[in-house]
Amino acid sequence: MHADATQKQLLIRTTFHMRRQYYRRAYWFQRLPMNQKFIFLLLAAIVIFGTIILYNSYSSSDSIPSNKLNEKFSFITATKTTYTSSFSNSVVSGSPVRVDFFVMSKCPDARKCELLFTPTLSKLSPIINFTVSYIGHEKKSNQFECMHGPSECLGNKQQLCVQSMCSQTTSLKFLQCQSRNLENIPDNGERCVKEASDDTLKWSDIEACVKSDKANELFHKSLEKTRSASATKSCTIHLNGKFWCMHDGTWYGCSEGRDEKSLIKSICSRYNGPNKPTECSASI
Repeated sequence: MHADATQKQLLIRTTFHMRRQYYRRAYWFQRLPMNQKFIFLLLAAIVIFGTIILYNSYSSSDSIPSNKLNEKFSFITATKTTYTSSFSNSVVSGSPVRVDFFVMSKCPDARKCELLFTPTLSKLSPIINFTVSYIGHEKKSNQFECMHGPSECLGNKQQLCVQSMCSQTTSLKFLQCQSRNLENIPDNGERCVKEASDDTLKWSDIEACVKSDKANELFHKSLEKTRSASATKSCTIHLNGKFWCMHDGTWYGCSEGRDEKSLIKSICSRYNGPNKPTECSASI
């Protein structure tokens, strides 16, 4: 009985307190100037309507019809598939993989690349088109400057003539031979021609090419190709016209690797034609 009386008194006090607060606020609001009353009501309306709009926007976004979701997902999937397909087509081909070396014939970095990779490229010769191009400067028509002096320009011409007159395998062997004795370029040209061609190629033919306008034309075209590829460091390697790796004191940008196995894997992955060399199977 006593507890019920206490609860009743507490309820009466609470009600009285709430009514008192209400009348105080009403009295305070009535005493406000008209412009302040208007601002107060406007702010209250903004808060209320803003809450309603925000709630409705969330509700509508949560209730997107399933067919609309399917349309969006289908668009994303189609876009992704198209991108992947176009990327694959630009990389994988049944045509031989274009392998480009941009070098200076007497550069130690060129020796690093050529001694490391030419044996591998010889094994993959059936599925590649190998080209070596040179970094230099043509002051004016048929007048060339090379970083390591006139002997390097002459070495470049020797290698270009061999490349234009001989098989790809012979050209690779010639590069490898000259790189082993880098300091002797161009004096080791005759010996390396004999070694690379098993003495089937006449040095006199290569020498005649080096001294002719043909060598100047080959050098000029080589420099143009190097410029168009934006290759400024020896040795820079491109596969199918795209940067693959570079050695300039150390290795740079070699995201697919920088050793023989990496090169084999990179070339084989870009070729899907017939008669892959056995090295391709071993690299998987």
